[in-house]
Amino acid sequence: MRLDFLPPDVTDDGATHHYCLHCHGEAVEWRTEDGRRYCLCHACGRVADRAVVVDPAINWWTADDGEYWHETAGVFVQDFRGRFLFFDRTAFPFGLTVPAGHMERGESPERAAARELVEETGIAAGPLEHLATTPIPGDGCRRGADAHLWHVYRLLSDSGEDFGVTLGPEGTEAVWLTPGEAMSRSVTYAVRRLLDDYADQLAAH
Repeated sequence: MRLDFLPPDVTDDGATHHYCLHCHGEAVEWRTEDGRRYCLCHACGRVADRAVVVDPAINWWTADDGEYWHETAGVFVQDFRGRFLFFDRTAFPFGLTVPAGHMERGESPERAAARELVEETGIAAGPLEHLATTPIPGDGCRRGADAHLWHVYRLLSDSGEDFGVTLGPEGTEAVWLTPGEAMSRSVTYAVRRLLDDYADQLAAH
C-alpha cells in the first residue's frame, strides 16, 4: 500500500487518521458483526475488512518505493509436548495466527512481544527467546500496511505444565498444533512464512 494520497501535513499533526481503502475518504466507521471486525465508509458506502490507519502511536514508515510498513512483534508459545499455540483472528488478516501485534513508539521488540502475549492470551511471559527479525512484504493488516518487519520470539514451557490461555477480543478457538499440523490449516500469510522459514529453530528445544 502506498500513501501518496495523504495530505502533506497528516504525518506531523499527532492525530490518528482512518482512510477508506477504496475512495481514501476519512469517513471510516469500524463495526463488529458475527464476531468479526470490518469498516464502513460513509463517503463512498463501501464495506471492507480493513482501512488505511495512520497512527502516531505505532512504528510505521514508508520505504523508498512508497510502500507503507509497520513493525510487529510476535511469540510462538510452545508447550512441553512440542506444540504451539494458535488462535483464529477476529480481524483481518483472518486465519490462524500466533500472539502478535504492532510495536508502539519507544517500545522495545521484546517488551512489545510480552505485551501482546498478555493482551491476546493472558499468558504472562517468562524469558522470551529471540528467533529472528525479518521483513515480510505482502503481509497485509487491518490498518492498511502490506509489509511488516517482524520480531519473532519463542516462549517455551519446560515445566511439564500447560499454559493457561484466556483469549482477548482479537482471537477465538485457541488450538495447540505442531508446525506441520498448522501448515495444513488456514494460517495467516505471515505465520505461514515464519513457520516455513524458521522450521529448524522452532523444532529445536
